[in-house]
Amino acid sequence: MRIGLIVAAACGLVLMVGSLAIAGDAAKGKAVYDKHCAICHGAAGKGNGPASSMMNPKPADFTSEPVKKKSDEQLLKAIESGLPGTPMAPWKGSLTPEQIQDVLAYVRAFGK
Repeated sequence: MRIGLIVAAACGLVLMVGSLAIAGDAAKGKAVYDKHCAICHGAAGKGNGPASSMMNPKPADFTSEPVKKKSDEQLLKAIESGLPGTPMAPWKGSLTPEQIQDVLAYVRAFGK
């Protein structure tokens, strides 16, 4: 099977057919996460941030098996576009593509 590679130099991403290689920097992602995400998802990514008690459904627990099983594409789409029917807002346009990749890399670190 031939796998095509597309190098998106502008974003510093390497895309492979059917999968997304995370090119983000988790250390940079932590700073973005702490500023924008921890209020809902919690400092440790468990979905228990200070605002979570007022939310229904509750924010995702990034340490949980269901979230760990999600593909990078699914998580990226949730960050970029939000999740209808939940408090998860879209971040595309508010964060740069690089910041979104960095946050994704940081979120993936919770599951390890």
